[in-house]
Amino acid sequence: MLARIRTRDAGFTLIEIVIAVAIVGIFAAVLSPMVFRHLEDAKISKAASEAEILGTAILSYYKDVGKWPYTDLNGPSGNGIDRLLTFTQVPTGKGDDPGEGAQKWGNFGKTKQLGDYLFSNNPDDDTGSGATGQKDEDWATSGQGAWRGPYIEKYEFHDPWHNSYVVNSRYFPGGKYKGDVIHKVMVLSAGPDGKWSTSFNDATSEAIAGDDIGYVVTVQ
Repeated sequence: MLARIRTRDAGFTLIEIVIAVAIVGIFAAVLSPMVFRHLEDAKISKAASEAEILGTAILSYYKDVGKWPYTDLNGPSGNGIDRLLTFTQVPTGKGDDPGEGAQKWGNFGKTKQLGDYLFSNNPDDDTGSGATGQKDEDWATSGQGAWRGPYIEKYEFHDPWHNSYVVNSRYFPGGKYKGDVIHKVMVLSAGPDGKWSTSFNDATSEAIAGDDIGYVVTVQ
C-alpha cells in the first residue's frame, strides 16, 4: 500500500507576508522624500518656464500694438492697472525674509486679467474672455499696430500650485508711476509656499526673493 504524501498548500505564511510588508515599508520610507523632492523640483522648473512664456508673450504683444498692457475706460490708449493676473486665485501674505511691500503682489491696486490682452483682444476697462469686439475700445486686427494674438494658449493660466502668476504692470516703461527708482517688470509666481517675498514698492527696485519664481520682462 502506497503511503500518501502530504503537500504543503500553496500561498504565503503570515510571517512571510509580514516580512514582505516590512521590506516594502522600508523602501517607501527611503524613496518617498526623494520622489517628493523631484516632484517639487519639476513644479519649480515648470513655473520658471511658464513665467518666461508669459513674459515673452507680453513682449510680442508690445511689439505688435506698440503699447504695454495698460487700460482705461475709453480704450487701449490709457493706463491705470497696477497688477495683471493670470488666474482668479491670487496668493496673499508675506513669506520668509520678504522685501519691502512684498504683500502688494497679492492685494495692491487695480487689476485686470492678463488674458484680456494676450488671449483676447480686450484692452479696455472691462474683463472677461467674451468681452471683445467693442468699437473704439479694442485694437485693430489688421494693419500697422494691430493685435495679432492670441499670444497664449488659454485665457486663464495658473502656476503648478494652482495660484495666479502676477505681473507688476504698475512699473511698465511709460506707465503711470513716475519716480527715480528703476523698476523691474516681472511675471511672478509666489512659489511652493504660496507667499510673496519679492519687493513691490515705489521706492525699491525689485529682485526675485525667497522661493518666488519669475521672469523679468525686458525689451530685446
